[in-house]
Amino acid sequence: MNWIAVKYFSLDQDLRELSNYLRARGLQHRITEEQGQQCLWVLDEAVIPALQEFLAQYSQGAVNLDVAPVMEAASYSPPSLLQQAVQVPIVLCLIALSVFGYFLVDGYFGQALFNEFKFTPLKFALSSGEIWRLLTPAFLHFTIFHVLFNCLWLWDLGRRLEYFQGKLHFLIFFVITSVAANLAEFAWSGTINFGGMSGFIYALVGFIAVRQQFDHHPLMQVPRALIGFMLFWLVLCMTGAVDYFIDGSVANAAHLGGLIAGAVYALATKRFYRH
Repeated sequence: MNWIAVKYFSLDQDLRELSNYLRARGLQHRITEEQGQQCLWVLDEAVIPALQEFLAQYSQGAVNLDVAPVMEAASYSPPSLLQQAVQVPIVLCLIALSVFGYFLVDGYFGQALFNEFKFTPLKFALSSGEIWRLLTPAFLHFTIFHVLFNCLWLWDLGRRLEYFQGKLHFLIFFVITSVAANLAEFAWSGTINFGGMSGFIYALVGFIAVRQQFDHHPLMQVPRALIGFMLFWLVLCMTGAVDYFIDGSVANAAHLGGLIAGAVYALATKRFYRH
């Protein structure tokens, strides 16, 4: 579990009393100096909404720490899977839609509904009003391993960005980069028979790889070896070697398009998401 920045304070503010108050209540935290400010970090994502509300009242002088009862320090216990899931509703929806897309491809809901999710060229999407079809191929998965692989990466990397960017901005990031990945795949392959969340997965990789160069936020500190593996996998797939072991072919242009879109998005929003 990584440390998560919750709130910044000025350097001249004495936070010892606040730190003692939080420690007495069993909240594992630390306070460091970051970019000329004091930063309060925690490990448990589940406590952040309540803590931010408390800190807002504390900053306004509405909390008297002296009169609050002191409780015996409790040992830290990591948040449960359910507690973690509640914090990332967008990631949960994307995973659920990816699973739905797998069953859609498998014919459980009929060909007509499946066709509504398939890609359509930009010109036709605009003229027919079927704009959603520029995005929905991201949910289509053709094998059980395809959907499991993408959902695992969504859970690992997607959670980081949903908390880092916030729910609305994360959703916007998903839409923009997924459409870019789908457009890239169609432009390269000329076919509408493709799908999968991996274009967005590579957008996550691209965003994190660029952002961690100038932002030392713990959520962006993904091991470089993992980034290197994903880039190696991208190159390996582009050689065509992986196509011999799977049904169909890998949407390489979607991977590359997503990677570039995520990297560009990170640069374009360089001044945003300051916690």
